[in-house]
Amino acid sequence: MFSLKTKKDDTTVAGINFSSEGIALAIISHANSHPTLQYAQFHPCTTSEWPTLLAQLDKEHNLAAHNCNLVLSPDEYQLLQVESPDVPSHEQSSAIRWRIKDLIDFHIDDAVIDLITVPGEQASAARSVQVVASRKSVIQRYVDTLHAANYQLNIIDIAEQAARNILTQSAPQTEAVALLNIWEDYARISLYLEDDLYLSRSSSIGLQTLAHIFENEEIDDASLVVLDSLALELQRTFDFYESHSRQTPIQQLFIQTNNEFPTKLAELIHQRTGIETQTINIDDLINNKIDKINHPSPQCLLAIGGALRLGS
Repeated sequence: MFSLKTKKDDTTVAGINFSSEGIALAIISHANSHPTLQYAQFHPCTTSEWPTLLAQLDKEHNLAAHNCNLVLSPDEYQLLQVESPDVPSHEQSSAIRWRIKDLIDFHIDDAVIDLITVPGEQASAARSVQVVASRKSVIQRYVDTLHAANYQLNIIDIAEQAARNILTQSAPQTEAVALLNIWEDYARISLYLEDDLYLSRSSSIGLQTLAHIFENEEIDDASLVVLDSLALELQRTFDFYESHSRQTPIQQLFIQTNNEFPTKLAELIHQRTGIETQTINIDDLINNKIDKINHPSPQCLLAIGGALRLGS
């Protein structure tokens, strides 16, 4: 995504994610063939405490000596899929900005954009491109904050790409997989083709909507409606992918969340879609030097995904 500065031959990478609740930090060593998670923790704090906490974390982990990959939360950008404009390469950026100006919820002059080529469409006459658009103020705030703390900011990435890095560890041999990334009041359904993001859609069904499903042993009628609605959104997304991509069908669905929730959701979705479904388990992802008693919370997943990216 947004590439800033690369510190060459550095095999230790820090991933970081900011929120109004705190900072998630993950540190991964890429010295061996299989990445090793050396540190992952979510630190609750207010936004005014960010500078103090960053200085403390730098002192504890010597973060200024390593590349730092920042991952934006989904509410900090918009991800749009549009037809790639038929213009010379040097005019593409301005043409894309004109094309998306009415699709974003802020003024195009305030937007920082980057492009993701949609995989599997090389033969298409009208290729699609995914556009990441974020407010300049959001990006500048993070850049200024991290530079002031002397962090070596390398990449600013998005949640879908961080999740891609995690899925590569979970299903490296699978051609087409799906991810249901569940947040408090919404979810993202993302499809990946050969490790590249193909599309991502939002759902209004989040953890708050699903929470009451697991409060009782028996699932009531209202809960069944929610489950069926979520399964229908997933199936429609899979059908759209299969009809437009002409690629291999989705083979697996992974569930990821930024909070704890009962794992039987995977079984309930599998019953409704017929697709193999499993919940992402941090301990199964990569070599883990962290004490299992203090294993990373789900709030660290974005940071872990960011730290899994080596290079620019």
